[in-house]
Amino acid sequence: MDVKLLTRLTTIALLALALNALAGPPEGAKQLMIPYPSICTPGMTEMMSALTTDYAIHISMTFEESPTTGIVVLHNPNTHTAAVLHMREDRTCLVFSGQNLKMFERPEGMAPPQVDIEDFEES
Repeated sequence: MDVKLLTRLTTIALLALALNALAGPPEGAKQLMIPYPSICTPGMTEMMSALTTDYAIHISMTFEESPTTGIVVLHNPNTHTAAVLHMREDRTCLVFSGQNLKMFERPEGMAPPQVDIEDFEES
């Protein structure tokens, strides 16, 4: 698979997950089930051990998808490689991995979120 395409898909997936968790879908959006291959291990230890040994990547970001599932973003700033893991109690899956990682900062002066995160967490 093309590395640029993989990077774009990873970015879109992360944005979609973040936006979907905080607000309703944008106008014209459709929910789709998109199949993609994943490599899964019974737990996080096996997956992290392999990725740390083989690619020297470390955890750079985590977030909860639900109370029982989560996302882990890993990267190696020296090799510009990254990976996204999806975790639940009985397995950890390598969902995306790629090269040519680019990091971005939040633009100065960007408007605050329109969704009250505290209200979302209580619902």
